Amino acid sequence: MAKRQFILTEPEINELRRAEGQTEDVQELRRLQAVRLYGEGKPVQEILNMVGGSWRSLMDWCQRYRAEGIAGLASKHQGQNAAKITRQQRRDLGEKLRQYRPDQVIPAEIRISQGQFWTISDLKIMVKEWYGVTYQSETSYRNLLHTSRFSQQKPESRYRHRPDDLTVAEFEAEVEKR
Repeated sequence: MAKRQFILTEPEINELRRAEGQTEDVQELRRLQAVRLYGEGKPVQEILNMVGGSWRSLMDWCQRYRAEGIAGLASKHQGQNAAKITRQQRRDLGEKLRQYRPDQVIPAEIRISQGQFWTISDLKIMVKEWYGVTYQSETSYRNLLHTSRFSQQKPESRYRHRPDDLTVAEFEAEVEKR
């Protein structure tokens, strides 16, 4: 068995612990913890069980730490779905979602839901109208609802081509006459 070459000094361990306490990114926290634990001499399998990932990922993180320091373990994820809408637009969207119900801003003929609660389909319509943006994934719309502090509502099933009540009543009356 090869001798471990990656050993951290006490100041490096303390630096990693400080960074762990300061980060808000869960993935970055995993990388920081994994590198620190490996540098402290913990068994690889124990580290992988604690933080997840693979042996190859752990080795990559250690190499990046040696080459770039803590900055090498920082998350590179840009977020915001390629920034299709800005943070200010997200805040504005949250305000609009709280201010209006779907039945107040979406005509009934294009709205799938009853209009009481915001659904993914309603949000798609209004994000396109208000900001000119269309996302490829429903997950992006769920994230928009979540960042606006809304939960996802699923619409109840309703037939879009069902005749109105008056037409149904007239038909039933005609059937009874026969």
